[in-house]
Amino acid sequence: MSDTTLSLNAQPAQKIYLKSFFIDQFEVTYEAFHRFKPKFRYETVNPNEPIRGVSWYEADAYCLFQGKRLPTEIEWEKAARGPDERLFVWGKQFRQENANFGKQVRPVGSLPNDTSVYGIGDLNGNVSEWTANWYNPYKNSEFKDNLYGKKVKVIRGGSFHKVKHGLMEEFTVLPYRNFAPPQERFWDTGFRCAKSI
Repeated sequence: MSDTTLSLNAQPAQKIYLKSFFIDQFEVTYEAFHRFKPKFRYETVNPNEPIRGVSWYEADAYCLFQGKRLPTEIEWEKAARGPDERLFVWGKQFRQENANFGKQVRPVGSLPNDTSVYGIGDLNGNVSEWTANWYNPYKNSEFKDNLYGKKVKVIRGGSFHKVKHGLMEEFTVLPYRNFAPPQERFWDTGFRCAKSI
């Protein structure tokens, strides 16, 4: 997990063995979330766009309702990077055209180049995603952060909103770790679900 990137909180690299798991091919859509929570309005968007603007608690509740759970941070990274520890789902070089780092969200699966070797889509761009984990240091990390502990949840993946930050490559590499309080909602953050086998 992780490697030499600009993100100090994503170091040091770890060798971790995971049990088998399933992870959704795409982020949960507005249409799917609306069936779970009918009062959630989305008339102004494409129903096949990934849901965004939901808190970690809402994402967790949806996954549990489906008989699943949010993926762990490690599961998310494995699904994205594959067996050869890519920085991007397509390889080691940044290619802006391969993922949605644009000005607005797109329906899930719109960019086939943003698909991991396992067939999991929209991991580098479109929307960032909540994971199950609290933000904590990696084992043997020397990086210190006063947010470690049960304060904020880890968010993984780039998003269409990253272009607003000048599209710094640091924000788009798969090892990049973002975080936020679980009650917060962001217009560029959604989620997908996972399940243990």
